Amino acid sequence: MTHLTKSPHKTRHDQLPPKRDNKWAPIGKLGAWIFFWLVLIDLGINLLFPFPKESTQTPSAFESYFDYGRSIESKLERMVKNEVTNSDPIVASGWIAPKTWQPLPQAPQIDHDLLVAVYGMSFANQAARALADVDGKITLRMIAGPSAPPSHSFAAFMADTEGKDADVAMMGILASSVKRMRSISGMNWTYEHPAPYTYPHYTVEQDELVAVEPVIMTADEFVEAFNNRDENWQRLQQQMKQYDAPFDAFVFHENLTDHSAIVRLIRRGWANRQRGLSEAGLYDLREGFNPDASEIQTLKVMLTEFVATARASGQTPVILLINNQGYSAHLHEVLSAHVESLDALMLSTHTIVPSDDPRNFIADGHFTPEANQKIGQALQKIIRKELATHQDPG
Repeated sequence: MTHLTKSPHKTRHDQLPPKRDNKWAPIGKLGAWIFFWLVLIDLGINLLFPFPKESTQTPSAFESYFDYGRSIESKLERMVKNEVTNSDPIVASGWIAPKTWQPLPQAPQIDHDLLVAVYGMSFANQAARALADVDGKITLRMIAGPSAPPSHSFAAFMADTEGKDADVAMMGILASSVKRMRSISGMNWTYEHPAPYTYPHYTVEQDELVAVEPVIMTADEFVEAFNNRDENWQRLQQQMKQYDAPFDAFVFHENLTDHSAIVRLIRRGWANRQRGLSEAGLYDLREGFNPDASEIQTLKVMLTEFVATARASGQTPVILLINNQGYSAHLHEVLSAHVESLDALMLSTHTIVPSDDPRNFIADGHFTPEANQKIGQALQKIIRKELATHQDPG
C-alpha cells in the first residue's frame, strides 16, 4: 500500500518573490487627472464665455479672446450666408470687381474741378478724405481693400477703366501690408477676422510683371464656392497653399477641435508664429525691409508701371508711402530712391507724422484725425503745385 505523505517543505507567503511596483502607474494617474481638469476647464470656458450665435450681437472681450483661435473655415461659416447681401459686411469688401464699384459722377459736382482716384486701404482713404476736406474743390473716387497690399492696389488701378478719367491717380502703400504681397487672398494674414477678398500674386520675369490670377474674383463667386465647397473652393485652397506664405492647414481647416477652447488658444499662438515666419527674409524690425527681397523688386516694377500707365492716361500719379506704427521710416528708406527716379509725386508720412510718436495714432493703429489732416494738407500742397506748374498758359 502506498501512503501519501506531506512534503516536509512548507510553502510560506513570505517566501514568494516580492511584487514589483509599476513605475508608470503614478504617471498614468497624474496624466488622467491633468486630462480631467483640462476637459473641465475647457467646458467651463465654453459655458462661461460662449461666442454669440447671432452676428448682430457684439461679443465681450473675453468671448472674443477665447474665440480668436477658431479655424478660418469655422469663422467663415458664421460670416457667409446664402447671399452676399446678408453675409458679414467684410465678405463684400475689397474685391477687384469693377462692375460693383460706384460709377463716376455723370456731371462734375458744383465748384469741383479735380477728380482724385485713390487705390489702397483705410489709411489711404482717410488721408484722401482729409485732402478733400482741406481742398473743397476735390471729388474722390476711392477703391480699397482691408489692409490691402500694393498688389491689390495696383491690380485695382489697372482694372479701373472709369478711373482713368480722373485727374490724379494716387496709390497708397502701407508698410505693414507689403508682406501681404506674399499671398493671393486676405484670409490668411487676418485669420482672426478673415477678409475673403482675392487679388493677383505678382512676380517679375525678365523685368516684366507676371500675375497669377485667383480662381475666385468676386464676392458672389466666393459665397457660392464656400457654401457648396465646390471645385473652385478646392482650387482656391490649392492656390493659397502655393502662393500664401502664412497658409497653414491647422489654422485654416474646420474640424472638431474648433469646439475646444484650449485648442483654440493653441491654434491662435500657432497662427501668430506662422504669420511671423512668413515675413522672414522680407522685413526685420531693426534692419527694416530687405532691398534684395523679391517682393521689393516686384514692388518697384509695379510702381514703375503704375506711373507710366497713369501718365499715358493723362493723370498725375501720386505715391503715398504710409509708415504706420512700429515701422519707423523703413518703407521710405527702401523705396524713396526708386520713386524719386520716376515721373511721379511722392509723399512719405514719416516726415509729417513720425511713426515712432504714439500721439499720432489711435488705439486701433490708424492715424489720429489731426495726423490725417496734416497728411491731407501736405498732399494738397504737392498736388496743387504740380498742377499749377503744368497748367496751360492763359
